[in-house]
Amino acid sequence: MVAEPGGGRSVASVAGADGGAGRYRDEVRHAEGYDDEVRHAEGDGDEVRLTRARGVGGEIRLVGVHNFRDVAGPGYALRPSGAMTRGVVYRSTALSVDEGDLGTLERLGVTAVVDLRTPAEIEKQPDVIPAGAEYVPIDVLGGHTSAATLTTTGLVGADQARREMAETYERFVLGDHERGAFGRAVHALAASSGPAIVHCTAGKDRTGWVSALLQLLVGVREEDVIADYLLTRERSADVVAAIRTYVQAEMPDKLEAVEVLLGVEEANLRRSLDALAREFGDARRYLVEGAGVEDAAVDELAARLRSG
Repeated sequence: MVAEPGGGRSVASVAGADGGAGRYRDEVRHAEGYDDEVRHAEGDGDEVRLTRARGVGGEIRLVGVHNFRDVAGPGYALRPSGAMTRGVVYRSTALSVDEGDLGTLERLGVTAVVDLRTPAEIEKQPDVIPAGAEYVPIDVLGGHTSAATLTTTGLVGADQARREMAETYERFVLGDHERGAFGRAVHALAASSGPAIVHCTAGKDRTGWVSALLQLLVGVREEDVIADYLLTRERSADVVAAIRTYVQAEMPDKLEAVEVLLGVEEANLRRSLDALAREFGDARRYLVEGAGVEDAAVDELAARLRSG
């Protein structure tokens, strides 16, 4: 890990990854209009009825988690036919939720939370787990750095940040530890008896790769996979703007590096996709031969994620 020069605060200390981040969270909530919103959630038996000030169609949006969404998107079209089933796997940032959001997750019937963060990340910002859900922590990085860990433990220069991001996405496919960890994550999703959540810190890199694997596994077109990955840029815009404002005021020499680490760039995902095609050919072979997931578990999860 890279220590922050001069012993100053890391970006994550402002972004809510440790204590004393209330001012930042208040600013983000105001920027996103949460102070003026009321969300109501009502459940009747197995039926979930949600009325949201910030919601589109049947999409679930949590008030305190800016990048919570369905891995299936709107129900992505599949090749050669059919659609990806919604309500099976959700993707998210860290689950630092209030009672209202927790109630929403419980009414969704979440039965598993797969946390891809490092032990240090989890200690700084532990999840709030819905009642009845199994918590499965899986350290994907295994001692390597990522955008999230660099902004938590310290900052590097912009050029090193770019190299770190490129290497991170390549290791998602080429690294033995990373493949095995992603395999365990997918196995946990397959073993879940109901809806599952997979997440890391920002729901961007590690979570983005799991989401891409599941989408590719069932036949989502690559252009839709990339577009879904890039949605994190839109979902995180207010949070990133707040962080950028802080960094520009408090540590302007680190602004370029922070922008690289917080960025959501197609080129990064394409590094993983290119390595996947080169080394394994497709997502199923990656999961079975590269990540060690049993054939039956992969096929069962794929069946649950397909409809039509």
